[in-house]
Order: sequence, then C-alpha cells, then structure tokens
Amino acid sequence: MISAFSLLFAASLLSLAFHRTRWLKPFGLLAVAGAFGLTFIGAGMPLQGFASSEAIRLFMLILEVVLFALIVHEEEDQTVTQTLFLGTASLALLQSRTLLTFILSFEAVSIISFVLVSHIKTAAQAEGAIKMFIAGAIATGILLLGAVLYLMGGGSLKAVLSPQGSLLSTAGAFIMLLALFYKLTIVPMHGWAADTYALVRHSHAAILTGVAKTVVAVAAFAFFAPFLSVHLALSIPLLVTLAVVTMTLGNVLALFQKKVSRILAYSSIAHAGYMLLAFAALKSSYASTGLLYMAIAYIFMQTAVFLLLDTLRRRYGIETLAELKGLAAGNGVLAFFFTIQLFSLAGIPLLAGFLGKAVVFYAVVDAGLWYIALVALLNSALSVGYYAWIVKHLYFDEAETEKAQDRERAPLAAQIILLGGTLFFGIFASVVFSVGSTL
Repeated sequence: MISAFSLLFAASLLSLAFHRTRWLKPFGLLAVAGAFGLTFIGAGMPLQGFASSEAIRLFMLILEVVLFALIVHEEEDQTVTQTLFLGTASLALLQSRTLLTFILSFEAVSIISFVLVSHIKTAAQAEGAIKMFIAGAIATGILLLGAVLYLMGGGSLKAVLSPQGSLLSTAGAFIMLLALFYKLTIVPMHGWAADTYALVRHSHAAILTGVAKTVVAVAAFAFFAPFLSVHLALSIPLLVTLAVVTMTLGNVLALFQKKVSRILAYSSIAHAGYMLLAFAALKSSYASTGLLYMAIAYIFMQTAVFLLLDTLRRRYGIETLAELKGLAAGNGVLAFFFTIQLFSLAGIPLLAGFLGKAVVFYAVVDAGLWYIALVALLNSALSVGYYAWIVKHLYFDEAETEKAQDRERAPLAAQIILLGGTLFFGIFASVVFSVGSTL
C-alpha cells in the first residue's frame, strides 16, 4: 500500500518534468493533498528503521497542510519542487527510529535546505546562503563526530539510542544533540540564523524557520527523549541553561532591530528556547504534549509571518518598521493576518501560540522547575513589546507612501489556511492532548 512518503517522493521527482509549465503548481498541490489523505487514513507500511505514532501522524498532517499553503503562495518553480523534496525528507525524519535513518534523514533535510537558498539573485541572498551553508557544515561535522564516538562506545546504527551505555557512547549522544541545536538555533549556535532568515528570500525563510526547524525539533524530541530521561542529572542543568540564555538573548536582541525580518528572526531564536524547555521538563508527563503543541502552533505562526513579509516585499518593497507604517489603512486584510499571527506568537489567549507556551510552561512547573517557568513568563512578557511595536506601526502610524489594496489571491488563500490552523488549535486543545503522550 502506498504511503504519504512514497507519494511525495515520486511527486518530487516527477515535478522536475513540469518546470516552466502551468501544470507544476496544480501538480504539487494535488500531490500534497494526496499525501494528506494517505496520512489521514493511515495508509502504508513504514520501511525498516522507520515507525510512527499518533502524535507523529498528527504532526505529519499539520506539516502537509502547511506545505499546501506554501505551494499555494509560491510563484517560483524551483521553490515548489524543493518544497516537495523537503516535505519528503521531513516525513522520513519524523518517522526515523534508528540512528542510521535519523542521520540520513536529517542530512537530507539539511541538503535540501541548502539547495533551497542557493537560488541567489542578490548579494544579500548570497551572504545569507553562505552563512547557512557554513553553519550546516559545522553541524554535520559535529553530528558525525558524535555518531563515531557513540559507535566506538558500543552503540549501534540499526537501533534507537541506547540509554544505558558506556561513558563514550553517552558523550557521543550528547554531542549529536548539540549538533541538532545548530539547526534549532540554540545559543551559542544561533549566530547564522538571524542573518540567514533576514537575508534570504522571505518565502525561503518561511520554509527554513517555519517547517525545517519545527520538524527537527519534533524529530529530535521523539528520538532523544528516552535517552535524556535516563540522564536527567546531566541533561537538566545543560538544557535549562541553554533554554534560558536562548530565549532571553533572542527577545532582547529583537527589541533593537529595525528590519521586520530580523525582529522575527530573533523571535524565532527565542521560541527555540521555549521549545528546549520541553526537553528539560522530561520528568513531567506533559513535556511531550507541550513540545508537540508548541511545534504545531509555531509551524503555522512562523510560516505565516514570513510569507506575509514575502508578499509585503514583493508588493510594496517593505523591509523596515518605518516602511511598514500605515499598512492597515492601505491594505487592512494583510495587516489583519499579520496582527493575528503576531498576537499568537506573543501568546495571546484563544490562539495556538498561547496554548503552546502554556502547556510547555506547565510541564516545566510540573517537573519542579517553577523558577525557570517564571523566567520564561518574563521573557514572554518581554516579547509582547516588539510584537506590539510592529502592530503600532501597522495601525497607528501614518504611511510615508500610499499602499494600494493587494488583489493577489494566492497569498491570501495561503494566509487563510495558516490562520485557520492558528485559530483551530487555539480553541480545540483536545486534539493535541489526546495524542501528545505518544510522541
């Protein structure tokens, strides 16, 4: 029986034949819709080294919805095809259950991400791509170093990470986790992210920070949580320190940015710190639910805001806060979409971002780390400042240039899909709570 992975992989290859034709986008949308249907009914048998769960299946459905929105928004043939390839690699990574399949799938996601940003048209895009490539190369080197140490210590490529191993294999597993933190933009491995997300095409940044980063977070938690739960004495101090530094630095630096893309890039780094709290709160039974909820909220919010920036740059040439002034007067629809997603990122109730943070913070308290939850709450309050500053420019400042109404239907359709996800998961929490423990 064909699986969603098989369908997307075949569609990715076939899409190469549709380049420079009007059929590419409808073909990509049909392929993603078909993958969604197969995932929904649970069709297909996992290959050796891969397995799924109800939580992973839910996140795969969310991923396919977001991929659909990305293709609806996109006009460039190369990006449509690369979105299909990235979706295929992401499904493999989410279901990886042996060290070999995890490393291969992670590298597939990384390589496709490099190819995505290699379609360079400006010097700024070249700079962003080079910084991402260098960071990716370092992450790969660290990952392979950790894998070698893990194997030398008695670990196996054909099994899950062994919680009980030698000192060498344990060190190797922690080194591999640090390599993943490069992709997750955890401080001090974050330096490349702010520049890359701000300099590359905003639709590419939506894929990198909204999709690829979130997929890695969920896959890393599913793969490493059993190992970390056996080594809490070492992992909790490390993860708590990295989480607090990451969220604080991200939020503080966001306050001083003038370019909207850099504000959202540093916001993305801060959210990586919030996600890392779930790794530190493994004592709590709510840790997996919190990570899953935050990942679902984040993939909708972050993808939406960068796609909005892509539309604003193409339509009005908007890059900075000053250029964003008065958008609501000229284009109230885009301003509305932007505002709701910013409110969700800030953690306003009845939106997915609020429940994502709330469940993670509750897991931290439940794990006995209430003082860390207090730091996270203060950071979340701090972030409201720069989100509110953007909204102020949208609605309360006078535009320096006239902004005519945008009548492009594709970007609006993509935003409706993503807004639907943000609203749905902000209200219907039981959908995530019913499967969160299976992650």
